[in-house]
Amino acid sequence: MNLNDPFGRLESRHQLGYESMRKSMRTNGIDTSEAALEVFGKSKKRGLKYILIGMAILLLVTLILPSALPITLSLGVVLVVVTFSSINNGKRYIRRYIEEDLNLRENSDS
Repeated sequence: MNLNDPFGRLESRHQLGYESMRKSMRTNGIDTSEAALEVFGKSKKRGLKYILIGMAILLLVTLILPSALPITLSLGVVLVVVTFSSINNGKRYIRRYIEEDLNLRENSDS
């Protein structure tokens, strides 16, 4: 029993996320570790763009409505946390995909 996840909910959520990502990678023909790492690099850049755009919008709202500072600040923190969490999960899923699926395929081809 894992004390951080006693009912296995997080583990099952991560498994579903991984399976969805693996299906998408296979559908799009990502069958080398280099291509998988390239996908991760693109998604990381996209996530950072979302943060910059979101922060610009929140800054604009704060300039227009200074009284909304606590709300925009908290939304900014949530935006950053969710985006970095998604990037981290994507990195973990892609590493797992490379280790489990691509390495198995490469070893079976040899």
